[in-house]
Amino acid sequence: MTNAPKQVLLSLALLLAAWPASAEPLAARDAFRHVGETAQVRGRATLTFMPSGEVYIDLDGRGDNGPITGYISRWNRSKFQNLSSLDGKMIELSGQIGTFRFQPEIFLQDPAQLKVR
Repeated sequence: MTNAPKQVLLSLALLLAAWPASAEPLAARDAFRHVGETAQVRGRATLTFMPSGEVYIDLDGRGDNGPITGYISRWNRSKFQNLSSLDGKMIELSGQIGTFRFQPEIFLQDPAQLKVR
């Protein structure tokens, strides 16, 4: 085998190794281990509506005591309907897990990133 096909096979093997092993959502408490990854995270929602129009969806806690937050900017708020009905429910957030003030966060831009479970 020449070097080019070996490199293609190696690249494919590395890509497959990085692929998630299952489609099971992460527990909210495990989100910090997956910063930088795209994932689904499950937990009980606590919502905070800010006067500025922003919405914070904390899973399994609130504020700095919660393991991960979903953030909806005031510019994206109109895309999300009936958010107050999610308070206290088990939900899944999906997207890239980033950080804000050293806390895991998913920036929500599309209602498809949020599901009630």
